[in-house]
Amino acid sequence: MSYTLAFWSGGDSADCGDIYNRLNGGEFVEGVAPVDEAVVEDRLATLDGWVRHENMLYPPGATTADGPAFDTFIDKQFVVFTGYGVEPHDINVVIDVMRGLDFRLSAPQTLERFE
Repeated sequence: MSYTLAFWSGGDSADCGDIYNRLNGGEFVEGVAPVDEAVVEDRLATLDGWVRHENMLYPPGATTADGPAFDTFIDKQFVVFTGYGVEPHDINVVIDVMRGLDFRLSAPQTLERFE
């Protein structure tokens, strides 16, 4: 089973489900800040014990063969992590990293956006 975490900055007054769908469809959304991919990549690289291989991000103790893992997608205005077999602690680490970069979490599964 997978769980998706989407992050963007800005666009706070609009419906988060609409923004997610538009961003996910490759549309430019006015009011949503651009993502500096290098900054996100650098921050992910500093996670102690985590391993990045291409688009996959593995928490400590994970293997490329068995996971758990996050499939990571960094676009011009949002970042999406789709977790496979990840634990709540791993999810919280990703959330903390992105919040530290001033991105807000949106959960497409529940159409909620969190502070």
